[in-house]
Amino acid sequence: MRVFAALPFPPAAREQLQHYSASIAPAFDRARPTWVSPHNLHLTLHFFGELDNRAMSELRALLGASAAHCAPLRITTGHLSLLPSISAPRVLYVEAHIQPSDALSRLVRSARQAAQTLGAVCDARPWKAHLTLARLKEPWAPDLRSLPQPPALEFKLEAFDLMSSRLSRGGAQYSLIERFAFRAAPTCSSGD
Repeated sequence: MRVFAALPFPPAAREQLQHYSASIAPAFDRARPTWVSPHNLHLTLHFFGELDNRAMSELRALLGASAAHCAPLRITTGHLSLLPSISAPRVLYVEAHIQPSDALSRLVRSARQAAQTLGAVCDARPWKAHLTLARLKEPWAPDLRSLPQPPALEFKLEAFDLMSSRLSRGGAQYSLIERFAFRAAPTCSSGD
């Protein structure tokens, strides 16, 4: 089973982003985009790849322990941007800012440590909070400054999800495996 850990977006936020995507879609026709389905909108914490039943059981225990030590997170959305670069765009995304940053860093680090423990896929690149709106088949994009900005969203997350990903001709289909509630008390920090 292909699995990943994700920070889910609430239904109201997904709906606003769906309307926004529809409003800017004509500007990207030349890039032949594949738009992310609204119910698939999330921030990926870590992609683990294919895991068997034994590894899945261990992963669930490790993620549960991570959630127990993480405080709720506050997410705000930012500007529209492109990956890997403006000159060679392949992914259209909305920036996301997550606080408290120390809790997020611990969560990402523990997901990566779980992957190492299981011998799963482990990405060593710096983690970047980005909400993918579309994947571009042609490396082209309009001047993003000419487009309206994404809706300014702000919400609190009390949990993260372990998801399965099944590839199909119509794109990836995601299913919730388990939700892990954050159980640590929120802390106040001048850096957050």
